[in-house]
Amino acid sequence: MTQLPTDIKEAETKDRNKLALRRMFLGRIVRSLSVSFWVMVIAFLMIRLSPGDPVRIALGAEATEAAVTEMRHKLGLDTSIFSQFYHYFTGIFSGDLGMSFFSGLSVTNVVGTHLPVTLMIIGMSILLGIILAIPIALFVALSKNQIATYLFRAFTSVSLALPGFFLALVGLLFFGTTLNWAPAAGYTGAFPGNLHFLWLPAVVNCGSLVPVLSRVLHSSLMDTLDEEFVETGVIRGVRKIRFYWSYMLRPSLAPTVVLLSYMVGVMIGGTVIMETIFSLPGIGRELITAVDSRDYPVVQGIVMIFGLIVVFFSFIGDLLGYLLDRRVTLS
Repeated sequence: MTQLPTDIKEAETKDRNKLALRRMFLGRIVRSLSVSFWVMVIAFLMIRLSPGDPVRIALGAEATEAAVTEMRHKLGLDTSIFSQFYHYFTGIFSGDLGMSFFSGLSVTNVVGTHLPVTLMIIGMSILLGIILAIPIALFVALSKNQIATYLFRAFTSVSLALPGFFLALVGLLFFGTTLNWAPAAGYTGAFPGNLHFLWLPAVVNCGSLVPVLSRVLHSSLMDTLDEEFVETGVIRGVRKIRFYWSYMLRPSLAPTVVLLSYMVGVMIGGTVIMETIFSLPGIGRELITAVDSRDYPVVQGIVMIFGLIVVFFSFIGDLLGYLLDRRVTLS
């Protein structure tokens, strides 16, 4: 039996790797779609299983049974829960998330109005977190100073122990009242004027993001420094910019990127608190109002959007982690 040439073997190996990657990619898409479906189911059931009747809340305690029955029929709440879920599920594919029970606006309109505020806060928080976490972790890892490492761990531990609402109140008191650098309340929707209202919530929101990212990146950098290829780069005299990126940051960023994608869900929860404290018209604050009034379509629409955002960022984070470091597997 003749042995295949080396170049043919390498080509077959590359083809197998591409096929395995394609299968993992498709499997990840199927899993994301499955998770998205269950997010829809949970969003539908969660508000309906909670105590409270939206019809009686809307009509008040003095409403007659005839008025309650009429409004239930008008809102479609007199049908079975399976029928309600069918209309909800089929409406999603046509872009119809339903109508608010109380404002009469479409849920799509509500989400389109309030979601950009929340996304801007999250986007600014992520950007600030990356800008601060990378140089901090890189400086501590390269310094190899025990005092710097001790201070770094102590500072990040204290930062993680402080609750977000406390940092928000302190920031509002110091920057909003004492220095008058940020407004205490209010919002202007036009860009870039709205950044004047959003920068402080974003800074406070990334207060819990920077310690986690910097510690994970620092740990990954310390492991990378022990690799042989780093010593090879030093011996070869690689330029500093290329050395820092190709030999240190790129193979170390994969765990941080994957972690950041999963922390988007935590940041959404933190943004809800920021929007409440700073009186911002974000989607999180709208969700709290809808839950209080048992506005089924608005609650299930917003929860579904939140779930899809988390699933999307998780999917993108896994892919970016693989592209940064091929040792990462797409499980």
